[in-house]
Amino acid sequence: MSLMTDSAATNALVFEELTASSADQWDEYVRSATSGLPQHLSGWRRVMEATYGYETRYLMIRAGQQIKGVLPLFLVPSRLTGKRAMTMPGGICADDEEAAVFLLKEAWQTVGTDTDRLLLQDSRHKWPGDWHTESQHVYWLVKLGDSEEDLWKQLDGNMRRQVRKARRNKLEIEIRRDERLIEPFYDMFSRFTHQVGTPAFSITFLQNIAETFPNGYNIALVRHEEQPIAGYFQLEMNDTVYGMWGAALPSTLKLRPAYLAIWEIMADAIKHGFTHLDMGRSPADANASKFKGQWGGQSNPIYQTVIMNEEHEHSHSITGQVQSDGRLQLFMQIWPRLPLAMTRFLGPKLRW
Repeated sequence: MSLMTDSAATNALVFEELTASSADQWDEYVRSATSGLPQHLSGWRRVMEATYGYETRYLMIRAGQQIKGVLPLFLVPSRLTGKRAMTMPGGICADDEEAAVFLLKEAWQTVGTDTDRLLLQDSRHKWPGDWHTESQHVYWLVKLGDSEEDLWKQLDGNMRRQVRKARRNKLEIEIRRDERLIEPFYDMFSRFTHQVGTPAFSITFLQNIAETFPNGYNIALVRHEEQPIAGYFQLEMNDTVYGMWGAALPSTLKLRPAYLAIWEIMADAIKHGFTHLDMGRSPADANASKFKGQWGGQSNPIYQTVIMNEEHEHSHSITGQVQSDGRLQLFMQIWPRLPLAMTRFLGPKLRW
């Protein structure tokens, strides 16, 4: 694969790496860019290095003194998928296609000699180029409106009934923007991942996020008879709340905790001046996506883009490779049978 840069078309762009002195300008750019997401902020470099010890390469391009695009990368060694350079969910943040393609080509020339592939995770744009892109997921964006009362009236009647049912079931919800809900949220979430056969990240990951972005997140926790049964962790930036991690324990779904949680998250967002809720990634045809679609939002595609060395060009994409791996299927069957305490110890190591 040839990724040579057309210097005649891009000679105004300069490629460089993030430094401590340019971090503020990087973040100012992300917050002002139309494609900017919380996961593009420079603080994630600290989170990933402190949590996992990953080598990181935070790359950007300028035209003169103006940043035109940023690409946060971390390098992940894996026996399952090979050593790869990956972005946080969100991929590239760039002004336009020219800037994005130039940045991606330069990034591959920088990391391609040390990795098997470069993966843009959950990009909101399909960037043109000679690389593999697929879309199997969507995100739902809900416009919240000006008031809780107006939003309630706009909801489908069935959704209002489900929220009322949750309240009749005596569910209680708490939403905070500090670390006090991290432990109970993690306790509930790690129980959920254990039951569905997926290793959870460590609580340290969430603690590092809270420390790095003290004004950039909230946690919603649903309790029944004082026991946490559902929880959702959101990031916040500009006018949008972004759903990141969340679940309800399967045995409690009849109590409707997810309905109460989503409604209260939206109402809380309006109270704090946010105008949109990004409900996060779901497989396009999955029940999770159908559930999110009932809240009146707009569905938008999410893309995975992979650049590979020539000897790997005909191998599966990351998604296909993982889904078709028999070892993973066996693992998902065994994991729920292990003691919860063991999975909490081993899970973060496997996530690494």
